[in-house]
Amino acid sequence: MSQKNHKTENLGNWKPFVEQLHKEWEKVGNEHVVENHELKEKIWKGIDRKIFSPRRYILRAGWAVAAALVGVMFYWGYRISERHVVGNLAYMEHSYAEGRMYMLPDSSTVWLEPDSKIRISSEFLNKREVWLTGSSVFEVKKRANSDFKVYINTACIEVKGTVFSINQPTPDTSIIALYEGAIDFIGKNQSLISMTPSQRLVYDVNTGSTHVENFSGNIQWVDGNYRFTDIRIDNLMDFIRKKYRVEMELGQGVNHGLLLTGTIRNDESVEAVIEKICFSSQLTYKKNDSYYLLMK
Repeated sequence: MSQKNHKTENLGNWKPFVEQLHKEWEKVGNEHVVENHELKEKIWKGIDRKIFSPRRYILRAGWAVAAALVGVMFYWGYRISERHVVGNLAYMEHSYAEGRMYMLPDSSTVWLEPDSKIRISSEFLNKREVWLTGSSVFEVKKRANSDFKVYINTACIEVKGTVFSINQPTPDTSIIALYEGAIDFIGKNQSLISMTPSQRLVYDVNTGSTHVENFSGNIQWVDGNYRFTDIRIDNLMDFIRKKYRVEMELGQGVNHGLLLTGTIRNDESVEAVIEKICFSSQLTYKKNDSYYLLMK
C-alpha cells in the first residue's frame, strides 16, 4: 500500500501510551458481564485507525489520542460496575450517569434511562433474570424453554420475547407499557395480569394495586426510537407526560385531533421533542418549570 508524504509529528512517543490504553480496554472487556468479542474488536480497530491512519497524521498526536479516549468513554457510557455476592449467587450491577444501550449475554437489549441500574446474575444464560432500579426499554430475545424475568420493587414481569418499557417515576409507582409480544405481570399480592400490545399497567408498590389502560397503538419502538404514525396530538402528549414526567396542556383553539407522524429518540430531551411538535404543527409553547403549554 502506497502512502503519501505528510508533514507529521512523531507519534513514537505516544506508542507506549496507546499500548497501555489497549491493555485497559482489554481489562474493561474482561470485567464486563457481556462479552461481545466481535464488537469490542471492531471498536478497538476503529480507535487504532484514528490514531495511526496516515490521513490523520496532520492532526496533533495528543488530539488524536484524546479523541480515541473519548470514543472509549462514549461506548462504555461512564459505566460503574460492581460485583456482589449474595449467598452462593454472584451478580454484576451496572449503573450509568447517562442513558445507554446495554446488551445482555443472550443478545437481548436494555435501553437504560439516566441514573438507572441493572443487576445481572453470573448464571444469566442458565436462568435469565435481571433486577432493575429506574427506567428502561427491554428488547427480549425469544429462547425455547427459557423465560425471561425482570424484578422491580415488589413485582416481577415474566417475558415471552417482546418489547416493553418500565418507567419508575417515583419509588412508589411503576408503569409498564407493552409495544410488542406478551408479558405477565405479578405484583406483591401474587395475582397474575397478562398484557397485550398497546396496554399500559400502573402499579402501586405500597398497596399492590394495579390499573391497566390502553394507549395509542400508533406508537412503536424501533432500534432505540419511538416511532409514531398519524397519532393524535393529545395522545402523543399523554405519552410525553409519562416518559418525561412533565405536565402538558393544549391551549385554547388548538385542535386536539391534530394527527402527527415522526420519531422520538430515546435520549432526546423533552424540549427538543416539544420544539419538533410545535414546528410541524405551527404552534408555540410556554414553559414554567416542568409545565408546558402548547398554543397557537
